[in-house]
Amino acid sequence: MEKGYIHIYCGEGKGKTSILNGMVLRALGAGKKVEYVRFLKNRPTSENAILEKLGVHIKSFYHFSTKFVWEMDPKEVETFKKETLEGYEYFKQQLKNEKLDILLADEILGAVQNGFIDQKDLVEALKNKSQHLEVALSGRYSFAELNQVANLISEIKPIKHYLDEGVIAREGIEF
Repeated sequence: MEKGYIHIYCGEGKGKTSILNGMVLRALGAGKKVEYVRFLKNRPTSENAILEKLGVHIKSFYHFSTKFVWEMDPKEVETFKKETLEGYEYFKQQLKNEKLDILLADEILGAVQNGFIDQKDLVEALKNKSQHLEVALSGRYSFAELNQVANLISEIKPIKHYLDEGVIAREGIEF
């Protein structure tokens, strides 16, 4: 690819990670070199298992706990922020990787939303990515400066979901 584009998949609906996973499968089918990083999530999923079998290791930058941010005490939040920043530095290095075709960053927007990653720094890093590199970012909320550098923005909007009726997440469907 001569020019790589920046994708944003955001919104409160289900499916943002599934979109990234679909991109991985398409890229692998086309013989592309893929790097996949994940923020704010560390629970095992069925898609992680199959992607691993296909040779894609999703690098998670959250190891010390399984809590959500709002469940953490201040010390845990600091540990979480440190791990997130380590992952963000890795992500920025990969933006310059000339051997890479596609870079996916699941929930990086959530890391920005939680104040772990600086908005302006992310925008600058993306502006200076390798020209050919395709980059896809996900998370609930984007922001104006990021939207300006993006080439594709899709918002996933919930209309109805059985989880709201008390159905718990099901293996092979939600994870």
